[in-house]
Amino acid sequence: MSPPPSSAKLDTATDVIAENLGRNWRKLGRKLGLTDVKLESISRRHPTELDETVRELLKEWRKSRGAEARAEELIKALRACEFNLTADKVEDRLAGR
Repeated sequence: MSPPPSSAKLDTATDVIAENLGRNWRKLGRKLGLTDVKLESISRRHPTELDETVRELLKEWRKSRGAEARAEELIKALRACEFNLTADKVEDRLAGR
């Protein structure tokens, strides 16, 4: 059984964001509505691996949003944080470019 399209899109978006976001992951986390306590907990779990930290952040966000989680929401949050290059890369990957 294949995953629903929105889930596959979120997986793709997660991969791109993890590859590109880097040290500014907390800013995105706050924009997505995660608490500082949650961000600190994520940071402690992955103190040295930024891509794993970002994956954990997005996993927590998806858990908190449940069925409401959408790749478009991530793109909007990236743009709101002025991470436009990463947002563009997500859109390109989702469009199959």
